[in-house]
Amino acid sequence: MRLEGMARCSVVAVVLVACASPSRVEDQPLAESKPVALPPATPAVATIDHALAEVPRPDSCIDDSAAYDETVMRDRVAYLASKELDGRASGTAGDLAARAYIAGRFRCLGLVPAGLEGSFELPFKAGKADTANLVGYLEGSDPDVGSEIIYIGAHHDHMGSGHLGANDNASGVVALLSIAQAIQQRDARPKRTLVFATFGGEELGMLGSYHLAANPPAKLPNDKVVQFINLDMVGSHSSRKLVAAMGALPKLASRKFLEALDDKYPKLNVSIGGRARGSDYEPLCKLGVPYVFFWTPDKRCYHAQCDTADKLDYPRMVDIASLAGALVGQMADTDVDLAAARKKLGCGV
Repeated sequence: MRLEGMARCSVVAVVLVACASPSRVEDQPLAESKPVALPPATPAVATIDHALAEVPRPDSCIDDSAAYDETVMRDRVAYLASKELDGRASGTAGDLAARAYIAGRFRCLGLVPAGLEGSFELPFKAGKADTANLVGYLEGSDPDVGSEIIYIGAHHDHMGSGHLGANDNASGVVALLSIAQAIQQRDARPKRTLVFATFGGEELGMLGSYHLAANPPAKLPNDKVVQFINLDMVGSHSSRKLVAAMGALPKLASRKFLEALDDKYPKLNVSIGGRARGSDYEPLCKLGVPYVFFWTPDKRCYHAQCDTADKLDYPRMVDIASLAGALVGQMADTDVDLAAARKKLGCGV
């Protein structure tokens, strides 16, 4: 997550603001991060396709575990935030390995690739570095609202150079993968189209999400997007005993769903509503797309080398992922006219 001055960020009853840098900083140079040697299962090779070719994968992994299994989620965070991947800074071998891992899960979970030439990758430049967003989707089943789109997004990059980014944002990526698996384990396909996107270059100013908003895949036009669910730093509930669900303002459709779901997660302290800034929902919000931004404050290890896998609050991270997944499922299938709500209210800003 891209923030400035964590000490200046505050959480209050009505408005939660994630303090952030300017929206676009494409002219900023990349912080130097040296490529690292990777484990044998994910060699540092030139392309994602080659990386995937080296990683054995089943035809389907939809039922390889419960969707919100704590042990599995721990293991996934441990891999993405491992020393071998060194924080997944844009353009490094760790970035490549993380993208290969995510693409492999997208594929075996049965998502439809939205990238170039049948891949999940949508490449772009982050400064001088080559990186990519990964986008896969499940087409909606309903003849009336099936073309409407709900995004579930999380950035996969971090700072590198010993900053491993377990909470920021391996936690969000793992939550996103769990939600995709949970949706695929349902008996019925969602009525609306669900798009699962992980973004590169977020730490440099949301470069990946701005790139995707400016260059959406032809089958996923921006004018069809009715909701964005953003997962950024969801592993530190214990830091302030709080998870914020920002963006769910009183008149927006997501608000009622969250208020009803909140009671089902008694161990979570969910602060619903308030505006935010500085994460990957922002580019589509500027186009009028409503968002819910799940975020847990981290007063100890934000952008520090202590943001490691062993520090996360996994029981509550599982709950947050499950809560976000339940919200996705309900909004995917609701009879509420989400397109009309977007047109009338935008993202509430």
